[in-house]
Amino acid sequence: MSAYKNLIWFLLITFLVVSCNQKRQKVTETVVSKPFSVPYDTLTDDVASFISGMEHGKSGCLARLDSTTKWEQFSFRIDSGFLDLDTSRFVKMEKWADSELIDRHGSTTLFYPFGGPDFLNANIFYPNADKYILIGLEPVGGLPDLCNMPDDLINKYLEDVRYSLKDIFKRSYFITGNMIGALKKSSVNGAVPVISLFIERNGYNIVSINHVGIDSTGICQIEDSLKNIKKLTHGIRIDFAADTGRRVQSVFYFQTDISDEGLKNNSGFQKYLSMLPESYTYLKAASYLMHGRDFSIIRNVVFDKSKSILQDDSGIAYRYFDKTKWDIHLYGKYARPGKEFSWINETDLAKAYSDPSVKPVPFTLGYNWRTQQINLLYAVRK
Repeated sequence: MSAYKNLIWFLLITFLVVSCNQKRQKVTETVVSKPFSVPYDTLTDDVASFISGMEHGKSGCLARLDSTTKWEQFSFRIDSGFLDLDTSRFVKMEKWADSELIDRHGSTTLFYPFGGPDFLNANIFYPNADKYILIGLEPVGGLPDLCNMPDDLINKYLEDVRYSLKDIFKRSYFITGNMIGALKKSSVNGAVPVISLFIERNGYNIVSINHVGIDSTGICQIEDSLKNIKKLTHGIRIDFAADTGRRVQSVFYFQTDISDEGLKNNSGFQKYLSMLPESYTYLKAASYLMHGRDFSIIRNVVFDKSKSILQDDSGIAYRYFDKTKWDIHLYGKYARPGKEFSWINETDLAKAYSDPSVKPVPFTLGYNWRTQQINLLYAVRK
């Protein structure tokens, strides 16, 4: 009997290790094994999988790095963090979104100003967007050149990657000050590795990664074609596809200041924003910047371009929503922000939340993760 029990425990542990190391599948999808039909950059995808702690191909030097570095230890720790997120947050987010969000599985543009490299949460809410547009202050960066790095530097790099995720694991959002330090060139090197990790972890393959720039006319182009232009908004385009490979999606990340002052000094990016298509907008942990007058331009862009807006109270102040133009749906519990944002006092939003018909939010997300006073506002254009 003792030997039988030991066998059962061995099989259970093996199952958990293997299942944790597989790419995450959406709970609403049926997994069908099909050939990957879109040509993609195998080495780039393998490197992204490696730094994500995921099962990966053995192109280039990757065949040896599993055993010569501390990758297995790194993979186990990353798996543990994402397994906890999956059960405590992601499954609940997906179920709630299926119930409450209109056309969340539609192909559209998902606009996420102040999102930084947080592709993760945007993709959970809107998994089938054709294009994700993220904006932040974190540097753009790039994937590591693993084959030209000694093993000890790869080990340090993997530890830096894990450190960069600590706020997402603990709080569900990035703290800009922490991220700028964590993503500096001497550590993780920018937003690209983090976005790539989230793409892999959400069950996709990376098709290609290209640095892009926005010139003074507001046109986004591959950066190689803009070498002689001095004033550019630098960014990245990452194309990715699900395992079937039949449809390519894209995430764009731009490093730029979208305060009124920043946009007035960057007419090219302002023109780019003016040419955005109708979008779904997501706002989370946005530091209440659009509550004041210094971020009025981006606030107006959101109102002008959005078909719907999903946000917590750190996004756009409730008073700015024209109730004749927007159907407002409130969820969760509202509590006035703590001492870090003590100047915020939305009495009109607090009054709106006194309505007993407000539905709960069954997951933690945003600044109030400690108290679980989670609130979400979903505005749909009439």
